[in-house]
Amino acid sequence: MPHTVILAGGGTGGHVYPALAMGDALRARGHDVRYYGDGARLEGRVAPERGYVFRAVPAVQYPRSGLFAKLKFGLQLLGASWKARGLLKADKATMVLGVGGYVMAPTVLAAWSLGIPAAIHESNVAPGMANQLCARVSRLVLLTYDETKRRLKGKAERITVGCPVNPKVLTGEGSKYGLPAGKPVLLVVGGSLGAATINDVALACAAQPGRDYAVLHLTGPRYFDEIAARYKALPGGTPADLVVRPYEDKMGDAFSAATVVLARAGSSTLAELCAVGKPSVLIPSPNVTDNHQEANARGLERAGAARVYVEKGLAADVVAQEIGALVRDEGALKAMATAARGLGRLGVADEIASLLLERFPA
Repeated sequence: MPHTVILAGGGTGGHVYPALAMGDALRARGHDVRYYGDGARLEGRVAPERGYVFRAVPAVQYPRSGLFAKLKFGLQLLGASWKARGLLKADKATMVLGVGGYVMAPTVLAAWSLGIPAAIHESNVAPGMANQLCARVSRLVLLTYDETKRRLKGKAERITVGCPVNPKVLTGEGSKYGLPAGKPVLLVVGGSLGAATINDVALACAAQPGRDYAVLHLTGPRYFDEIAARYKALPGGTPADLVVRPYEDKMGDAFSAATVVLARAGSSTLAELCAVGKPSVLIPSPNVTDNHQEANARGLERAGAARVYVEKGLAADVVAQEIGALVRDEGALKAMATAARGLGRLGVADEIASLLLERFPA
């Protein structure tokens, strides 16, 4: 008998795309998979485009301080969970999989209140607040890193599985960007929201005298207008061998075009880089719990798959010069690509599907 599985959570690509990879694996086995999240965030657009029934759930963010704010949060969370209960009943849900992001909490809590089995997946070393809360009421906790086990409370079984990657990242049409054939390509991506520091380094790369590689720059939607204007303001205007876009839903296309990738160091990004075997230059975000992105990046650096630059005190021009030297070093690129592929895992989503169906039989 097939399950009706609810994916719950999102907010950023680091939550949404692993969720969809797991959802696709479950759909391939004949189960009905639906998505509950914030209709105004990434999942509200991408999940329906992928053919998922989508239900909007109120997104309630935990306040860092203030007694009144915390009391208000409690009431809002209760209301959001009540709405999620109604949706779960209407959809006749038989399993919930929380994927991270504060919007997942109402659905996981509602599942717990209804006796519907719930599992959660944590992509990062340091768990987010929603996963810290939901681990207490979930029956199964799936992790990317062993170290996370000690950071979560609750009695649920904890299993380290890795970060799910959609196999579609292995295929793509890099030619669609119209970049010069035969030129190396620097792919710049700061995550689904974009990153100002990454964008500054990309601009420094584009302005380098004698640059002999093309640039494919995914700015993040909120930065696009500003960055496009800054490119136009360069001497000679926007370079002919540069493509700037706000976002790319089909990252397989972007990876297919890339020779080297300049990126942040979220777990899902690194999992994709390793799956496709791309050398990378990583600038971890310092604005994350326990500086976990630097820990993620250093793992790739130790393996020889990436070069890492800390954001504090970073000089964009210096990093741009070193990227230019790396792009010209074919031996280094080959070694980094080999190291990245050695860390890649494509079967995680299928493994998770098997675990869920084993622990929660229909």
